[in-house]
Amino acid sequence: MKRRWSGALTENLSYKIVALFISLILWLTILGRRDFVLSKNIDIELIPAVGTQVVAQTTDHIKLKVSGPRSALKKFMDSSFSQNISLDISQRGEGVIPVDIPANKIEVPLGVKILGIRPNQIQVEVARIKEKENDRQKGR
Repeated sequence: MKRRWSGALTENLSYKIVALFISLILWLTILGRRDFVLSKNIDIELIPAVGTQVVAQTTDHIKLKVSGPRSALKKFMDSSFSQNISLDISQRGEGVIPVDIPANKIEVPLGVKILGIRPNQIQVEVARIKEKENDRQKGR
């Protein structure tokens, strides 16, 4: 009986070793595919209409929550991807206006998903530039 077990274990030993290595590689690959979650602060740049300026805004940055594979998130955090987001508010007029933060304006590498944006809307006060300031900016 003891011979049967040792014979069964050593029979086709090379195939069994190859199968063991393949299963370890698959296990490590699947384990490495787990998505991670990170947060990153991104600055907001507002582009007002000519002759107007942003007087006040509720915040100058947003907190972005993303998920994805470790390698893609490392690339996202280390690179200059999405260091800031530019929003054109030139068509919005003057006064206090709400500005939505669109997720499609934020560049993320392939494999990274945006889970949330906080805040997803900010309040901005836009006012007309006074004539003296306007003349000074034009170099008069």
